[in-house]
Amino acid sequence: MGSQAIKGVDQTRAQWYWKSNSDPWSTNGNEEWTKYSDIESAIIEEAFNQKNKTKLAELENYSINLNDCIQISKSDPNEQGQIKRVLTSRNESPGLREERFFLPPALSKTFNDDNGLAANNFLSRWREDKELSDAEIVEHAANGIIIEGKQLDISSLSHFPDEEEVLLPPATIFEVLEVKKTTNKTHVYLKLRHPGYDGGYGDLDVDGL
Repeated sequence: MGSQAIKGVDQTRAQWYWKSNSDPWSTNGNEEWTKYSDIESAIIEEAFNQKNKTKLAELENYSINLNDCIQISKSDPNEQGQIKRVLTSRNESPGLREERFFLPPALSKTFNDDNGLAANNFLSRWREDKELSDAEIVEHAANGIIIEGKQLDISSLSHFPDEEEVLLPPATIFEVLEVKKTTNKTHVYLKLRHPGYDGGYGDLDVDGL
């Protein structure tokens, strides 16, 4: 099965879809296609652009075989379905990102309506009630990201066990030296400066934030 393209005069970007009919191999009736999330689509596209002959992408619950244009369930290899690649205008990219961090309806509204005042009050009261140190607050926040990732079925994308957390001391000054972006990851190179190193400032380069 070949890829499908929507051509335009402006720049395009790739969006990946999976066939969501009850019988994904049926040729009867209308075809139903569902978009992969923005992150999943970027992972698939990165594998698609690799030059090696075996084009595979790994998602949370599926393996993507790009040579045959199918997705294979990790829990049941017999559960397979078709996928397709569509090129769309970059002007449509905001709509394509709607699933990226879609939250359950049970979550309350954001704190954006009052310039962050409600958020600041909420966090202040929460911190007083919990009586946590800065390090413990950071740990709670990191765990919350992992939990939310599990709710969104992208826990593997929100948990990076090979990366190390670094809690910067107060009064640390940092300068962004360089930013490098790949398909689904951003590397930020920082120079950290903190008073107290031999009476002056010490520099430390950090890669891969």
